[in-house]
Amino acid sequence: MLKTRYLAVLALATMVSANALAQSPAEAAPSTPASNACSTLSGTLGGQAQSSGSTPAYGYYGEGDYGYQPEQKPEPKPANPVRKSCADGKVRMLVGITPDDGNGNPASHRHFGHTIMDKVPLTVVLDLDPSVTVDLTSLVNQKVIGFEGSDWELYKPAAGEPPAVSVSGPVLKAVGVEPDPANPGKMRQVVRKVYVINLIVQSMVYKPSIIFTLDLRYATEMLPDGKSPRWMALTTPDFVVSRTNVVDNGEELLEGDLDAKAERLPWPTVAALSTGIFLMLFFPGLALVKWLNRERPRKVIPPNRMAWIVFESNYKDGKANGFKVKHMKAFSHALRRYLASTPQYPRIDALTIEQIGTHFPDADQTHLAMVKRAITACENEVFAAGSERNGETAVSMNEVELLNLFTDLSHLVPRPWDAK
Repeated sequence: MLKTRYLAVLALATMVSANALAQSPAEAAPSTPASNACSTLSGTLGGQAQSSGSTPAYGYYGEGDYGYQPEQKPEPKPANPVRKSCADGKVRMLVGITPDDGNGNPASHRHFGHTIMDKVPLTVVLDLDPSVTVDLTSLVNQKVIGFEGSDWELYKPAAGEPPAVSVSGPVLKAVGVEPDPANPGKMRQVVRKVYVINLIVQSMVYKPSIIFTLDLRYATEMLPDGKSPRWMALTTPDFVVSRTNVVDNGEELLEGDLDAKAERLPWPTVAALSTGIFLMLFFPGLALVKWLNRERPRKVIPPNRMAWIVFESNYKDGKANGFKVKHMKAFSHALRRYLASTPQYPRIDALTIEQIGTHFPDADQTHLAMVKRAITACENEVFAAGSERNGETAVSMNEVELLNLFTDLSHLVPRPWDAK
């Protein structure tokens, strides 16, 4: 009985092995996409099955981490632009960085040295045969970059910024001539349809290099019903965008303090801003202090300020109504009071002109002569024939003599800083 069972199992194994060996190579091998396909996506697209072009990752079991060593893929090298041709040349694609038009940030028009969430402007050019139909609905309306997900997302523009997706075309472009199969011996013009798609994309993926691809649908023929295109997937060539290294060359994003922070200005900006505010307020403030000192004088007024209050008010009245004896009397009195407050000329306000010349032998003679000249010019108009003249009487001094008097007064009495 045991021998009979053993022979039955052996016969069954032999039949299974024979059937496996009898399979043709085409049946035994897994299905692979045509080498001229425009995409390696798998699944269904528009109700039609797509062949899988993914290649399994091979590795080996050994003594590494967890006993498995995955295949090490080389780091992709960036290139700008990248090109791809498929569908027997009916579809040609080009992907590259959008040239700077002067309206965006010039630093972003590059395919290297980016950081997280940088705005990366890209241009996708589709050069198609006239028989090819392309569907841009997934990109323009649904904002989908990859049918199976993507490391990239479209930028969300603010008010006034350019859109994240802009499509121009199709534009018919003549590229040459070729023999006409319908008319032997004749040539026909070769025409291509060109679409230009401008994108602004961002990525939050933290990898040394991030590959950008765009998935769309295209068709070169109709289904048997003659109503619907036979949609197939189209994937643009791999466009590599590299990021800039961080200080510690880290590969992981660490969660830090996510609270909102106030913007910090560099110290030169703070210093320049403070200086500008000071200079902007200094001169109006100075004018205000001058006005207050004139309109609301301090309780203790300096002698020179008191003298100049008299000088300015009487000079203004004299210029408007003509200089009179009362103005000269005020000039002389104010000058004497100021000089009496100085240590060089004590009690000069009680001395006559003759006494002034002999009472101060230690004074500077040039300065003393200027004092006598100014007082004499004023008091010669105040007194005539030993008596005081009427204050409303006009003076006999001409313009030159008045100018010399005011010059002497300006030299003898220091002008305060807040004077007019």
